[in-house]
Amino acid sequence: MIVDCHVHTWRYPEHFVKKDVMLRSQPARRKNWSDEQFKQMFDIPIENYLKAAEGVIDKAILVGFAAPDTAGVLVPNDYVREVANQHPDKLEWCCCVIPTEEGAVEEVERCVKLGAIALGELAPVLGGYYANDKRCYPVWERCQNLGVPVIIHAGLTQLTPARMKYADLNAIDDIAIDFPDLKLVICHMGYPQYETGSFLIQKHANVYGGIEWLASLSGLDRQALSKYNPQVDYAYYFHLIYPLIYHLSQTFGEPDKLIFGTDWTESSPRRSIEIFEHINDLTKKLNLPAIPDQIIHNLLHENWKKVFKLTER
Repeated sequence: MIVDCHVHTWRYPEHFVKKDVMLRSQPARRKNWSDEQFKQMFDIPIENYLKAAEGVIDKAILVGFAAPDTAGVLVPNDYVREVANQHPDKLEWCCCVIPTEEGAVEEVERCVKLGAIALGELAPVLGGYYANDKRCYPVWERCQNLGVPVIIHAGLTQLTPARMKYADLNAIDDIAIDFPDLKLVICHMGYPQYETGSFLIQKHANVYGGIEWLASLSGLDRQALSKYNPQVDYAYYFHLIYPLIYHLSQTFGEPDKLIFGTDWTESSPRRSIEIFEHINDLTKKLNLPAIPDQIIHNLLHENWKKVFKLTER
């Protein structure tokens, strides 16, 4: 069973609550775009994903998104819930909060009662807080008590208004130590700090790594965004092969802690799966050791079971 553990859905312009903030991160070639052009790029109705995932993804987990001051986007948790409930055989959902804000704990509790299976995608770099800020601890504690995993984008982002200082992967070390029963998934293996991300995944039994987005970052899957982003054909070593081989080269920890996802629309389901199933074509091309077939099988089919409990709906 293949579960896509990281899927976005939002609507443009409804969820772009601060368009001026969104525009700050756009390249010069988009400065004079019309609303219709931005809609074509940013509008992500779930129907597009379900069509792309048909026949290759058994179930997907919708993650929330809350970054009004850095991305201009705020996706209501109830929207994500309603979308998931429209397709209960195909979709699960997560709630999202900015954990330093008042009412965050109560919102987590409310969403879990309504069926959220995780908290995410949280992004300290987009929310303007350190993940180990003591103001976040009541949220981490409540998630631990509820048995709810946290999906956290702990690394960097290219968005112009986001302050890089908050992308501190070392903060995850504090959370993992202080909340040993809280399962944490580091998005994108900590991009671009893959070595630190991998070390944390191997150091802590309760820390896992998401490999979503890497297929796109590597330049091997730009199907979803190829109309808007330049093609990159030289990055597959640095953003895919190297992180995986570095992770598997560690002399401690457990190798089967990487979890499959696409970060739709950043990467596409079918192409992402193809890339991982044929990844040793690339290792051979680079004269690198082959990644064991069982590792790839577990990444696609098994590892998600260590973190997520799907609902029976």
